[in-house]
Amino acid sequence: MGRRTEMAYKAEFPGKSAQQCSNYIRHGYRVAVDADLATFFDTVDHDILMNRVAGKVRDKRVLQLIGRYLRAGVMIDGRRQDTVRGVPQGGPLSPLLANILLDDLDKELERRGHRFARYADDFVILVRSRRAGKRVMASICRFLSTTLKLAINREKSTVASTNEITFLGFAFKGSAIRWSNSNKAFVRFKQRLKELTGVAFHNK
Repeated sequence: MGRRTEMAYKAEFPGKSAQQCSNYIRHGYRVAVDADLATFFDTVDHDILMNRVAGKVRDKRVLQLIGRYLRAGVMIDGRRQDTVRGVPQGGPLSPLLANILLDDLDKELERRGHRFARYADDFVILVRSRRAGKRVMASICRFLSTTLKLAINREKSTVASTNEITFLGFAFKGSAIRWSNSNKAFVRFKQRLKELTGVAFHNK
């Protein structure tokens, strides 16, 4: 794929994304549009993803290998079944492919002038008011649905004060960042780490 392409879409560390949020909060963006992509790695449309990958990768052999990686299939009751959607969780290419696909989202948010942070498929948009937040939530849901064929989990998505949310296991008090005391948030962070890297996080 090439080192330059890989480096351009390499996922940032969670702490760096949280630090971006802290900077925006310090400048008055204290309402979070906390949108949860529903089962992202299970529902990615292969055709849309490969179209985006083809725009970044010119080597046809690499494109063929990525296509095979996506269509590798899963074992169900001892039988292999082809997959037409989804990206293997924990696979070495999965974070890179997520970043290539969601680069469309980044560019759309930048075009609209939004303040946001994203780590793989986890993202949060920061605005100045709840009214603006609700408007942004609705429009971004439409964009994800129509452009990338991705759905938002409405039950897990919210527009709230930044003091009321966690992002990648971090909580915010004003513009200060700290590990969340919520066990649920920590479990979620460990789960996301394993999905993206295939490595389990063990705390002592």
